[in-house]
Amino acid sequence: MRRLLPLLLTFAVLSGCMVGPKFQKSEWKTEARYLYSKDTTSHDSITTLKWWEVYQDTVLQSLIRTALVENRDMKIAASRILESQYNVGYKKADIFPQIGYQGNASILNKTNSEAAESGVLLRDSYMGFGMMTWELDFWGKYRHATKAARAQLLASEESRKLITTSLVAQVASLYFQLRGLDQQLEIARRTLTVRRESTRIITERFTGGEVAELDKFQAQSQEAVAAALVPSLERQVAQTENALSVLLGRNPGYVERGLDNVSQVFPLAIPEGLPSQLLARRPDVRQAEDQWIAQNEQIGVAQAMRFPAISLTGLFGAASQDLSDITASGSVISYAVGSVTGPLFYFGKNKRRVQMEREKTEQARLQYDKAVLNAFAEVENALISTETYRREYEARKMQAMASGGAAMLSRERYDSGYTNYLELLENERTELDAQLLAAQALQYQLQATVQLYKALGGGWEIQ
Repeated sequence: MRRLLPLLLTFAVLSGCMVGPKFQKSEWKTEARYLYSKDTTSHDSITTLKWWEVYQDTVLQSLIRTALVENRDMKIAASRILESQYNVGYKKADIFPQIGYQGNASILNKTNSEAAESGVLLRDSYMGFGMMTWELDFWGKYRHATKAARAQLLASEESRKLITTSLVAQVASLYFQLRGLDQQLEIARRTLTVRRESTRIITERFTGGEVAELDKFQAQSQEAVAAALVPSLERQVAQTENALSVLLGRNPGYVERGLDNVSQVFPLAIPEGLPSQLLARRPDVRQAEDQWIAQNEQIGVAQAMRFPAISLTGLFGAASQDLSDITASGSVISYAVGSVTGPLFYFGKNKRRVQMEREKTEQARLQYDKAVLNAFAEVENALISTETYRREYEARKMQAMASGGAAMLSRERYDSGYTNYLELLENERTELDAQLLAAQALQYQLQATVQLYKALGGGWEIQ
């Protein structure tokens, strides 16, 4: 062991010689402001608000909390983080010596005559010893692998944040869709009630000879249109409830309601912050960067495999022909061996391994670039959607009010005999369409706000 100690110290000093490239992050040039940004001075962002501060509907808050606990994707993400943590320890263990033990016992039943005939002296033997095997990480193979595992752990944590962000957005978006469908279903049922009454009155007037039979048929047709709209919307409501139930981690069924879409409250001003802040906020961008770092370390692993592997093997124990004498001083055995093994002629296999890892790293870099471009595109789309749906909803509300007034006047004119039934039908159709379009525009506006919050990287903090 005294002879082995200087050798160990020498190898420990030389083990600082690592091969492989160091990771160099590329600087991404960002614009001073978003293309569709209205605020050019504020450095603040909607992402400074937690999701439970953005969404004021207490029922929606409860649904989101349930999803964050019970959703299966969230549980899978948590399990993957634990797996990555264990993988870091697994890879790191290769840097240190591996210590084990072994015991052997040979008991022979041959008689002395059999031994004499064979010309070999047969004896029992007993051995027990501890072993140490250590491949020195001279070229940094195991250190690169450990760094790669750590980067994958960070990527797993960012993946959990990404799933959290998406889950919060999905629950909120489906909730606003559900409340929008509820509003449309209420409009359809109210319209059906009015048209049934209208059909009854016109049928009575036709029986009394006051109106033509054509008016009766047209009234019945419009009643059927409203009657068909109701089950169509009921189907969409049920399907949306089922989709929400899956996100909540429970069987399909009824979903509790809170505020309707008209009563939803959001911050009046939604500052979006600066584009340079986006890369630090988006979990998918940070995940792509961590995966790029992890893959870059694999180049070092592949390069280290082209050089000799330096290993030390030591043994210390005892051997004896009699089990009772195995602890005697004369039974002690020990030895140490140093070995060097390395590739010689592999016909370019190890070189190609390095080249493969370099190409994988280039692919990871391009995936990072793609994630950045996608992030900026999603923000711009969400900004323009939020603004345009807001303006569209205001216009649809005015359209619904105007068409409602026109339908009311047409009804009075028809009842007074100043116009025919076709004018009334046209105005009633326009009123129904305008009300449904206004409800849809409000739903889309709320969902666009959700997408903006998600695109800016908010929503992954868990209360």
